[in-house]
Order: sequence, then structure tokens, then C-alpha cells
Amino acid sequence: MKLFKTVLLLLFSFVTAFADNNKGNVEAEAFTITGDLTSYYTEGTIKIVGYPKKASSGGGGIMMMGGSTPNEIVYAEGPVTKGTFKISGKISKPQNVYIYINAKNKQGILMGATKGMNFILSSGDFKMTLGDRPGVFTMTGGDNRFNEIIFAYKSAPEYIELQDSYGKIYTDYNSKTEAEKAKVNDEAVRISGEMIDYQLAHYLHVAKTVKDKDVLLMLFDSASYGGPWIEETRKALINICVEDAQIKDIIFKAIDAGKARAAKNKVGVGSDMNSFYAETLEGKAISLKDVCSKEENKFVLLEFWASWCGPCRSEIPHMKEAYSEYNPKGFEIFSFTIDDSRAAWQKASKEENLPWIDSGMGTKTGPKELYGITGVPANFLVDTSTGKIVAINLRGEKLTQKLKELLD
Repeated sequence: MKLFKTVLLLLFSFVTAFADNNKGNVEAEAFTITGDLTSYYTEGTIKIVGYPKKASSGGGGIMMMGGSTPNEIVYAEGPVTKGTFKISGKISKPQNVYIYINAKNKQGILMGATKGMNFILSSGDFKMTLGDRPGVFTMTGGDNRFNEIIFAYKSAPEYIELQDSYGKIYTDYNSKTEAEKAKVNDEAVRISGEMIDYQLAHYLHVAKTVKDKDVLLMLFDSASYGGPWIEETRKALINICVEDAQIKDIIFKAIDAGKARAAKNKVGVGSDMNSFYAETLEGKAISLKDVCSKEENKFVLLEFWASWCGPCRSEIPHMKEAYSEYNPKGFEIFSFTIDDSRAAWQKASKEENLPWIDSGMGTKTGPKELYGITGVPANFLVDTSTGKIVAINLRGEKLTQKLKELLD
């Protein structure tokens, strides 16, 4: 596939914060990295650095990678002698870091630092082995959960073959004609696109199969490209522990981004639905998008209510009648309580015996702001085939009449 397909640099990682410089951090633990660079380098220097995050519209920020900057965090540095090195330092928790090598190659030419060589640094002993050119390396040791899972694609035969093909493609480039150079450039784009596709497929596999919260959070920090894996990873994290502080931060930042979008356009008939995550009474995370994505759901009513709201609860019998008649035809209800008290929500839900999706997480989680809710009851009917809101505030017989129009 082409490189120019919709593949975005990761503009949001939805994690809480990057590490502070470890100097003076009494909780920091030691690490050591030994390396063999003899396949390409001889004499020079190496350093391991991290970059503070830059705030983004998504709330988390991205890892800023580049040459030396005043903001870089140097975790370790030292000399490269006869192609080998040994450096050490301290780190308080695992971090995504970058490797910069400024050294002479075998021909005695001083090479500029290769950008993009990253791995997950933790405490412990690491061993680095360089391939036959800059940028291709293996890193073993430390807390191997991270590097061995997140970067597993780098050791896959298919990916190695693509790397090798890309590494050879510019051989004798300057001696080629302009037409030949154009073909080489096109081939480079094709191979780069396949390498990115391979990474994205691996990230998605990790998101769907790994149940380790720390690994999934680190995936946000270290992945090079955005894609469907982001939503899958967020979903996996929320299902692991929706009450975890870091995971709540992910939820809130996603909601904040939605609030910013919603603020630009008043939500009403014709508006796109704003998806959000909520929690069922059983503690399972669920999103409006997931509900609308189910093939059997043609129309979904997003219903805002509260246990203490008399008008909300007086509407429930009407809604039950409509649900009983039209749920088999493709109608679903996704209710969200703005109760701050879980006990009150649970008591009201039990009393009403709600047959539909019953969710909530309190007034501070943002869904009511996404829809401009100033009071309850309030509802929005979504056409799942388009993701558009087709009706609002359907009360009593109005709900039944609308469903009859759409589904009979």
C-alpha cells in the first residue's frame, strides 16, 4: 500500500506525563547498556536521550525527537571505542528513549546521528547489537516485556526483508538517470508504506491480545504512527481497570478533545454523534461508537437521565414499551446517568429494571458537555448507518411515532 494513505504521526498518546530528569531522584534504579557497533562504526560517542512532551489538542502530547535541544533529557552517554561501548545511568520508571551515535564509519567518515532509533529503557542490563547499517539494531535485556512485545515486528522475517530491500534501494543512486531515480523513489515509497503497514498491524495485534496495562500505556508512548490501534488500545486499557488514575486520564483527555469539537458546532439534528466511554454497573467499559457499530443496531437512542430526576423516571415506562416493540427491529437504547452516587444509580436501575444498556460514570466525565446537556431528561436518536443525529428529545408518544416512521 502507498505511503501516502491515511497514516498520521502519533499526535496524541493519552498518557499522563514523561519522566523528569533522574538526577537526584532517590527512587531511580541503575541500568547498563553494552553495545557492539563494529558492523558499521569505529570511534565516536553515543548517548541515550528522551524528550519532554509537547502539549497537543488531544491532551497528551507527542514525543519530540530531533537533534540536541535544551529540552532533551540525557539518560546516559559515553565513548564508542573500536566500535564498542558501555554506558550506565539511573531511571525511575521505563521510558521511551532515542539512541544518538556520532561516530566514524569504517571508511573514517564522521556520520551524523541517525534519528528514529528508539527503545524502551528500564532498569537492568541491556545489550545492543547493530546491523549492517544505522537504524537496524537489536536491544535485549532490561524489562523485556516492553521491547520484546512492542517492537517484536522488528525481528519478523517479513519486516527484516523489507528493511533489507529499503537499505539496498539507493545503491549507486547518483549514477542513475533521472528516469531511473524516479523509479527508485517510487519503489522506496512503496517499501516504506509496506513497513508502516507492518508496524500498524503489529500495534493492532498488541492492542487486541496484550492484557498488561504497563505495556499498553507504553505502546502509546513509543509507537511511531497513529491508526486503528489507538482506539483498540484505549478500549483495552479501560476494560482492564476503568478506575486506574492513568486510564481515567486517557478517558478524560479523549472527552476533552470531544468537548473542543462539540464547542465548535451546536449538537442537534444533522450533527455527528460524539462517542465517549462509559461504565456499566458490572464495571465493563463501553462506548457509544461500539454500540452504534453493531450490525443489528439501526438506530440508537442516547438517553441522559439521573436517579433523582422525576421526569426522567416517569419516561421509563414509555421507553420500555417502545423498546419492547422496536428492539427486535433494530432499535437500541444507550442510557447514561449523570448521578455522582454509584449507589443511587444502582438502586434506581434495580427499581426500574432497565432492559437496555445502562451506563454512567458521574458528572465530571464529560459526556453531558459533549452534547450540551444543561438538564435531564435529554435524548438524541442516532442513525447508525451515517453516525448522524436524526431527532432530539423524543418524549412519550413522540419516540414511538418516530420509530414507527423509521422502522415499520
